[in-house]
Amino acid sequence: METKMILTKKLFQTETFLRYFHNYIKSAKCLTQSKKKSRNVLHSDFFMTSNVLLHRNFTTKPQDIIMNVFDRKAKLLQRERSALGVNGEDVSVYDYIKDEFGYRTAERIWDIKRNFGVVVDLGAGRGHVTKNLFRDRIDTIYQCEFSPSLLQQAAVSPEVTTHKMVVDEECLPFKENSIDMFVSSLSLHWVNDLPGCFKQILYCLKNDGCLIGSMFGGETLYQLRVSLQLAEMEREGGFAPHISPFTTVNDLGNLLTRAGFTLLTIDLDNITINYPSPFELMYDLKGMAENNCSWNRKPQLHRDTLLAAASIYKEMYGNDKGIPATFQVVNFIGWKPDPTQPKPAERGSGQVSLKDLDKLDQLTKEIKNLTEDAGETTQPDIIKTETGKLEEQIKRISKHYQDPETKDKDK
Repeated sequence: METKMILTKKLFQTETFLRYFHNYIKSAKCLTQSKKKSRNVLHSDFFMTSNVLLHRNFTTKPQDIIMNVFDRKAKLLQRERSALGVNGEDVSVYDYIKDEFGYRTAERIWDIKRNFGVVVDLGAGRGHVTKNLFRDRIDTIYQCEFSPSLLQQAAVSPEVTTHKMVVDEECLPFKENSIDMFVSSLSLHWVNDLPGCFKQILYCLKNDGCLIGSMFGGETLYQLRVSLQLAEMEREGGFAPHISPFTTVNDLGNLLTRAGFTLLTIDLDNITINYPSPFELMYDLKGMAENNCSWNRKPQLHRDTLLAAASIYKEMYGNDKGIPATFQVVNFIGWKPDPTQPKPAERGSGQVSLKDLDKLDQLTKEIKNLTEDAGETTQPDIIKTETGKLEEQIKRISKHYQDPETKDKDK
């Protein structure tokens, strides 16, 4: 017994133990002092002197975290069911939103004054974009859809050579530098690995290739989301996500930039559609194959919760035409980098301030007034001199912004 006590005493008196124990006490004091500010702060001396803690190797590149939010198999089943129609109805009845934004996406392609040889319509659905394309912009298009039944029903353009392929948006089969343009309308918001998808698209695009697309934004169906959450909190004491999460504008811009796209253009479209009640809205979402497929979704909703949600929806957001549902769509355009693309001018290269543009109207009015007064004055030479000075200022400002090289720099 005495031997064990002596050994224990010697162990506690070792230099290594005393050093670690001192650092531990020191860090504990720091934790106590900074408890109000943070509960996870350790003193830096503890990390600097401790040899038993593992340190992160900062020479390695950070790995991309792949979020597994959506059940892709469930989404495939939802798309297959929508292709069969709800209760035998015509499947095109539920395409009003996707047809509208498919046409708007096609309009953005028309605005680009160049020809794209090979184009991929990623998440083609029933051909909402392809049917609005023409030969003067596109030679060949590949319709890629996750659902075979939807792909079979996809409409095609009579002027463009079209090939249909069953493709998962998360795994693209195309070669490097083989595609001139990727188009995607209201499909990519169901992709788990969105950063990886953008990197694959960039890999397949040719230099100066283009990505044009749209996807539902963060404010989509916020009325329905709030109503269901309040109803579940009231009736069941908690709530589950019944509306899938959507990407915000800032997140989308960061993802595209991180993937390597340049010359980004992002804008928002908000469409509000009135429905008789939330039940018709949810019925149409099912017909569009836009119902929830999150992994943590609740398998069913109780009748009392649904009725309470309908009452809350009508009370909070209802109007004379029924209940409004907001669909926020984020439109984006990105380009694969190329040396021929316009670049910003070097810092300090400007010769004329943009503030001078406001002076053009003022200078023009002054010249007009001087010209009108020239016939009444007894000193026409002075008027002529002042007019010449004003005209020189206008020429100097106008020449800067009419010069082609200056325009390229300004871009």
